[in-house]
Amino acid sequence: MVPQWLASYGVVAAFCALALIAIGVSILKFHQARTSEYYFMREAARRSGVRWLLTALVSLILGGGTLYARARWVEMAIPSPTAPATATQEMRWGFTPTLPPVPSATPSPSPTPCPPTPTPSPTFTPTPFYPMPETARSPLPGAVPARPEARITLETFALGVENNQPVQPGTEFVAGDFRVYAFIRYEGMNRGATWTYGWYREGEYLDGNTCLWGIRLPDCPYISGEQGRTFLYYRRPGGYDPARYEVRIWVEDRLQGVFPFVIQPAP
Repeated sequence: MVPQWLASYGVVAAFCALALIAIGVSILKFHQARTSEYYFMREAARRSGVRWLLTALVSLILGGGTLYARARWVEMAIPSPTAPATATQEMRWGFTPTLPPVPSATPSPSPTPCPPTPTPSPTFTPTPFYPMPETARSPLPGAVPARPEARITLETFALGVENNQPVQPGTEFVAGDFRVYAFIRYEGMNRGATWTYGWYREGEYLDGNTCLWGIRLPDCPYISGEQGRTFLYYRRPGGYDPARYEVRIWVEDRLQGVFPFVIQPAP
């Protein structure tokens, strides 16, 4: 008996369609790798194009393998319609020939088929888009490609720092005029890699910059080393009023995270 997933050409068609889509996307990515304005965008597009091209190759291989497997199953599993089933065939194919049932005098009632249970449609939640700040649109002299394993993550927010440790850590604070510190961890970073940070209020950009890792630049925090722990801070002019605030961090154009904190009204 031919397996259900080989009973039609739907699987082969799906693999072919995926291969065509992957080839189209890879062509688009390679075009972006030649025409993008910034180096890190061109490099990211080139890497993405290679991955899509590999996806197309794997899909073609799987589609061809599925088609070949279907042909083999059909050839081996379906006996000749003119040949009667013998004991040898019973042992070879794993089936026992059966005689047609003898009709009875009183026909048995046909069972009432149960209505199929509707399958709930999966809900789709779109991924939010976080555009990079204006500071990231101008390439910085001396920038080098960041490592693929480069990561920056948030540990906690705090209202102060003492001996490089957070003071009054948390994600909810009472409105007032003070600094908010963002303690971060990093790994896989290399000198000259481009990174961007931004402070936001209700999605509106407040402050930030695009910098080079391990290189001193005006208005940029100086952070060096492949891995470690440090902090950023921001004091909003006029103080923090009640709202939802965020810190967003990128390595090149790769979003590392959107880290929120909330300012509550003063009692």
